Amino acid sequence: MFEWLKAFRKKVGKLVLPDREERSGRNQGKVNLKPYTPEPKVYLGQLAYLLLSNFEILTNELKYSPTTQYKAELSEAAAKSFEKYRTISKKLVGLGFDVTDSMDPFTERVDTFHSRTAGIDWYESVIKIYLVSGLLDDFYGRLAAGLKKELREAVEKALSDKTFEKFAKTVLVEGMAGNPQLESRLALWGRRLMGDVLLEVRAAFDNRKLAGVDKNSKLTLEQERKVNLESYSKIEPLVTEMIAAHSLRMDAVGLTA
Repeated sequence: MFEWLKAFRKKVGKLVLPDREERSGRNQGKVNLKPYTPEPKVYLGQLAYLLLSNFEILTNELKYSPTTQYKAELSEAAAKSFEKYRTISKKLVGLGFDVTDSMDPFTERVDTFHSRTAGIDWYESVIKIYLVSGLLDDFYGRLAAGLKKELREAVEKALSDKTFEKFAKTVLVEGMAGNPQLESRLALWGRRLMGDVLLEVRAAFDNRKLAGVDKNSKLTLEQERKVNLESYSKIEPLVTEMIAAHSLRMDAVGLTA
């Protein structure tokens, strides 16, 4: 993991984003994630807990909403967020898996991620979920490529809901209007979140599967290090894509990534 993180930091340091008007000309190629899709229980279990934790954060933020209107709209967005979780949990049950048992292996990792990226106020929490859930919904939608058609389509449909995204764009733009201090703070916070999101994405993959190494093979420390670096090279283009997508989401609310 440390070798991958060092390589990731070097990659980020070399990236230069084009001007907004030039971004439509960027390479739009996509990395094929189908060979790396986890088995359904693993895939759905971690996705379900990510969605459930998003819902928990949104409902917790209701009481801090600056206006009654925002509170009402956020409650609607939170309800839609829970619908995503319920769709995924029903798919687990339909496949014969216990939902709690499927999520349990990922609770510590996801909870640590959220504690590490907790906002200090309502606006930081909103932009966090806007950026994080947007990137992770995109990622898990693409990682579903290796699932059976019916399951894949159900996941893609659930993740396509943009109710919270629309709400977040509106309240962030309104909140920053005439408030340069908030704008500056949210820009810094948005940039800081990107690294943590990429670490969470990285954790969703099996290093050995990425590197084409048998999962039961006994490896030396040096061989394990090599596997980690090879696995990173497989998803390096995905990292670049996600950084570009993050930049576009920041652009959409008037912030520079």
